[in-house]
Amino acid sequence: MHEYRKSAKLRLKRMGNVSISNDVYRNEVVPYWKRFGVKPKKFWYDLYSGGMKTVDPRYIPDDLWYGIIVPYFSNTLFRRYGEDKCQLDRIFSEFKHPQTLVKNIAGVYYDQDMNIIDLNCLIEICMSYPGDFLIKPSIDSGEGRLISFFDKGDYSEEQILNTINYLKANFIVQAVIKQHPALASLNPTSLNTVRIVSFLFQNEVHILSSILRIGAEGARIDNVGAGGFACRIKNTGWLDDRGVNRKSQWTDECNNGIKFADIKIPAYHQIISLVNSAHSKQAHFKLIGWDFAINTADEPVFIEYNVCPGMNQITCGPNFGTLTERVLEDVFITKSLRYAQN
Repeated sequence: MHEYRKSAKLRLKRMGNVSISNDVYRNEVVPYWKRFGVKPKKFWYDLYSGGMKTVDPRYIPDDLWYGIIVPYFSNTLFRRYGEDKCQLDRIFSEFKHPQTLVKNIAGVYYDQDMNIIDLNCLIEICMSYPGDFLIKPSIDSGEGRLISFFDKGDYSEEQILNTINYLKANFIVQAVIKQHPALASLNPTSLNTVRIVSFLFQNEVHILSSILRIGAEGARIDNVGAGGFACRIKNTGWLDDRGVNRKSQWTDECNNGIKFADIKIPAYHQIISLVNSAHSKQAHFKLIGWDFAINTADEPVFIEYNVCPGMNQITCGPNFGTLTERVLEDVFITKSLRYAQN
């Protein structure tokens, strides 16, 4: 919680120390939260005001989100196995996944059919693959960390071995996805992905937010923190009029001049349907962030999910929206999940 507070103050500094008035904080934010026995820090609402004079008190501070709310709704003890990318094709067999070449699970090598193989066989599979592929950690990864790309005809056995020796264990080798032209138009070098945050609450799956994450010019990954953009996806599947970068600066177009509002996300409603169905079966994780790419055949391709997701509040507004009071009452007062062993 301390680290998230430090991070918020740094973001505020980058934004030019925007703030709401003390009167707004005292008269609107504090009374809203008082009924739940909580007094959030003012700087969170300075951050979420975006320079406006007023702010919605329903915004959830990051320290409460990661320190109290996520642990209340999700069993973090199951997280490492649940998020293991080497297991995702088994856990979510109904999804389309990137083609897997090789897996390493706890130091054991497997081919795509889960047959145990040795290192020489792994190298042979990689070297004989006719297209581009990547190697990435299968656990404890995120934001594109430690992903290595291998473009057809531009790598050697030594380079593959160096990557494997660096990661040592728990990684996956997958084919690079050829993304839909509509998403490639925003930035062709990165795999631009749909992030859906869903919430299993009182036996119903709610879609809390939907955004498209777009990589920076020349980047291979869709990391907003590395210079990319996030743009809200409307219920119609069209992108919002404006996207935002890590400095909370808003713009109506990508670096290449393509307007966000001119892009409709292919297969968007199919993704929503997949998330609704899959999340209803994941009761240990009631808050999930789902990442999908869309291939050239208009098919959603499941990349990964995160059971401790961010909130997308900068792009989409208060995380729980109209559910906020019901959620906070459950977390801080009713505690209906006190026997869920989270």
